[in-house]
Amino acid sequence: MRKGLAAGALARPALALAVYAIFASSLPNYHTAVGVWALLDGSVLTGLVAVGVGLTMIAGELDLSVASMAALAGVLTMRLIGVGAVPAVAVAVAVVAAALFGAAQGYLISWLRINSLVFTVGTLIGLRGVALVAANETTLTLPLDQLSITDAVDGRLFVFSPLSATMLGAFALAGLFASRTIWGREIYAIGGGRAESRVAGVPQRRPIVVAFAACAAFAALAGGLMSIRSGSASPLSFDAALLEAVAACLIGGVALEGGKGGFFGVLMGLFTLRLVLSGIASLGAPFWAQNLAAGLLLIFVIVVETASAAVGRWRERAGARAAIADRGA
Repeated sequence: MRKGLAAGALARPALALAVYAIFASSLPNYHTAVGVWALLDGSVLTGLVAVGVGLTMIAGELDLSVASMAALAGVLTMRLIGVGAVPAVAVAVAVVAAALFGAAQGYLISWLRINSLVFTVGTLIGLRGVALVAANETTLTLPLDQLSITDAVDGRLFVFSPLSATMLGAFALAGLFASRTIWGREIYAIGGGRAESRVAGVPQRRPIVVAFAACAAFAALAGGLMSIRSGSASPLSFDAALLEAVAACLIGGVALEGGKGGFFGVLMGLFTLRLVLSGIASLGAPFWAQNLAAGLLLIFVIVVETASAAVGRWRERAGARAAIADRGA
């Protein structure tokens, strides 16, 4: 088992490096500091959303409303800045409001015992409607005297920008939370088996509330920061954020059934996905080719992991049969 986990942990960075090497050999600017900076900066939206989505997936759930939450947070951020709020405060207010909404959503899912996919389809639609109302069905822009904010968040220190550094910090924070805290271990426990965790005395409601609160907060952080960077917020934006985030989590080893995966793996999955998308775009391929390549990559990873798991189970059964035969002899 430990050998399998170690192999899986090594396979994901190896896959990311292999994809990077393929495109770096064809694109002269791909391996430069500017190219790495662009890769990191282009991963911010999907990365922050993937952190939260990963937590809900580890818990055996999935929040489909993250794209609408990100759009609503962007609209709220622009509204607050428009009335004189400091940008950092505007984003913080949006994040706190989102966390409270996510906690309430998780509480209702747990209390009512409703499938999270069904429940969050409703909040996906509802939050998008709220965003449209809050924005008066228009795209909001930064006031002219605040346009310099976009330059500040686009700054560069070696290969990092303020936004990419925030994203990497979010991954580190989530990784420490999931692996080093009681609440994080509870999320893994209920994802690994609700009945077993209940018998073991693990709270069933708190992990779901925490996971959905964190998921909404990270989605709001992504929406607020991306709106500040672009200087505008549309209530219909970020439609692709959910699918890319789920793909990054699956490529990174998070299981849809829950209880499995880590945030280093999700980060490697994110980089692999972004390397494929940015590499194909840099080669001048049409947009449909990017989607096709991302889908094929995801299918490849799922097939390989499914086959590996089947081989592992076969070896365990073979070992058990051999042990029984030895005892009988």
